[in-house]
Amino acid sequence: MKPLNVTWKAGSELHEGMTEHSAWHGFNAYGSVGFLTQEDLSITDSMQQWFIDNEQRIYALVCDYVNNNYQELLEESEFLDVFDEDSELYETRCGAVNKQDMHAGDIFKLMQISAFVLHHPDKSAVGVIFECAWDAEHGFGLVIQADDIISQGGEQVVYSEL
Repeated sequence: MKPLNVTWKAGSELHEGMTEHSAWHGFNAYGSVGFLTQEDLSITDSMQQWFIDNEQRIYALVCDYVNNNYQELLEESEFLDVFDEDSELYETRCGAVNKQDMHAGDIFKLMQISAFVLHHPDKSAVGVIFECAWDAEHGFGLVIQADDIISQGGEQVVYSEL
């Protein structure tokens, strides 16, 4: 990832940070990669530095988790029920996919990074939000703390208090 230049905008409940990044490693961005936080904006520099220092580990954890759990995530979503035929294309937020694409589990084709939710660096945690082919309404979210995925589900899971 190129240098992290985040422009922050204060919000009433959630502060939004925008970048010009159009990807995160192998994941294309849904729009541009965003950042969110509920923390005081006076510590954005330390939150961003924590993210930069831990980015490779976060990326590896995300990829390992999704690759190891993809079939289970797909089955829980019941997304495959929309296909009448294997060759039928279904338009998703991540582009058109067919049943074969979904079974292949190419996470870089089926997921797009949307945003990171930064927490106080002392918490050693980050939320990761994706748009995904199998759940256009809720997306996909992971909460990582230290070296563990502590929660996964729709996007809403990343906003839970640590």
